[in-house]
Amino acid sequence: MNAILVEENFAHIDGSDMNVILDVLDQLDFDAEPTAPRGNGGRRNWELTMHWQSPGPIPESTEAALRAAVAKIKDHFVTAGKQPPSRVAVCNRDGLVLRTFQ
Repeated sequence: MNAILVEENFAHIDGSDMNVILDVLDQLDFDAEPTAPRGNGGRRNWELTMHWQSPGPIPESTEAALRAAVAKIKDHFVTAGKQPPSRVAVCNRDGLVLRTFQ
């Protein structure tokens, strides 16, 4: 199982949204948990930030699963009538961006 943390964003993600995000990731075999916001949130459009907990790069097979998860997460926001994230960034434990999904 792949451990990943999902940053809370109280301006765009409420408790039910976070539960959906965690459920989507769980269904794709990710051990996902929420974490406190780490960024400054100064972007023009909001982004969902996740933190990959395994050392090293994200394996290709995992990137495919993440791509599927991002699509489901964005669909949730659209279906709920909310603004979906403009992008999803996956960072390593040091905060360096490993992968972005538009």
